Amino acid sequence: MKASLPDVAPYIQSLVPYVPGKPIEETQREYGLKKVYKLASNENPLGPAPRAIKRLAKDSKDLHRYPDAAAYRLKQALAKHSGHDASWISVGNGSNELIDLLVRAYCVPGDAIVTHQAAFVAYRICAQAHGVRTLEAHVDPLTLSVDLQAMLDTITSDSRVKLVFLANPNNPTGRYISERPLREFLQKATQLHGGKLLIVLDYAYWEYVTEADLPSPESLLREFPQVVVLHTFSKVYGLAGLRVGYACARPEILQSCEKIRMPFNLNSLALTAAEEALLDTGFVKKARKVNAEGMKLWEKSLHEMEVPFLPSQGNFLLIHARHGFGMSGFEVFDHCLKKGVIFRPVSNYGLSDYLRISIGTPPENAVAVKVLAELKAERFPASSAKRSSSGKKTRS
Repeated sequence: MKASLPDVAPYIQSLVPYVPGKPIEETQREYGLKKVYKLASNENPLGPAPRAIKRLAKDSKDLHRYPDAAAYRLKQALAKHSGHDASWISVGNGSNELIDLLVRAYCVPGDAIVTHQAAFVAYRICAQAHGVRTLEAHVDPLTLSVDLQAMLDTITSDSRVKLVFLANPNNPTGRYISERPLREFLQKATQLHGGKLLIVLDYAYWEYVTEADLPSPESLLREFPQVVVLHTFSKVYGLAGLRVGYACARPEILQSCEKIRMPFNLNSLALTAAEEALLDTGFVKKARKVNAEGMKLWEKSLHEMEVPFLPSQGNFLLIHARHGFGMSGFEVFDHCLKKGVIFRPVSNYGLSDYLRISIGTPPENAVAVKVLAELKAERFPASSAKRSSSGKKTRS
């Protein structure tokens, strides 16, 4: 007999869940491949911070104990790292949980959040899961740069806007907002709706930034009381599998999130590994160097292949698959998948003509570039032959 179930909330029925990057093991099983290169999920290709690995081995003997629900040691380490008091810090099961906590704490069904087109999809998913609407400001159709005036107009357009989400740099585009326009935006946005508005700045890729005019999140927190800054250990620290994120904001903002945070939301290994990774400055320096060198290789290779891409301040690049290969992003992804290279289609961001490429290790980058170059030659043989001929003349 079929069970009678209560009705599911309509905003849950229509929710499209987050789709993660294709796993390596699944690709190996599906195509019978022994070696697969994953450049899809913006992970640190060097692996976890070595100090974190050593700490994990040491602490695994205590897994029969519950973790510290207050995350005292990690918060103290983060306080020292950030320059804020520990009361200004809240930890989450990845920054995704912190996004969810902010929505739950400050919105009720029918309220709205504001972000922009081609922004991190988790903002919209977390909002919809709680019956909260998402309003998206438009971006420049050619550069995908954020239109901050459009965001201000979008905030103003609805009296029920409670949260604004802005990633800097943004995933999946890699675009960033420099200091002057961001400060001007914050000065105006924090005055809207009687000042009863939180501006959430997502700094997941902050450690990879090389441009000098991207503002420090710490300076913004002190200047603007309504700002919340999100960070993660999933990128440069190489702990994506342990799911650790943290938010920095004034204590009165975080107290509401702490009330609804699940007890033991971070397991004991995640807590201690994150604490140790934070101290592994040599590893972070190496990861930044590998990323910068890999970025230069990809930019040079894509220029040579005549594949358009967006400049990026993250550990990934967004290429225009349609202009570069005459194919959709998913079609390029599918072709490369069969060759053992996993990229990331981004049609769920409304970018069906684009493909995101994470920066890998030198060997991973070399294989992935080769697969794309072969596809380019296959799709445009005459153009590839011309480039090859031109290259020989240049070297002679």
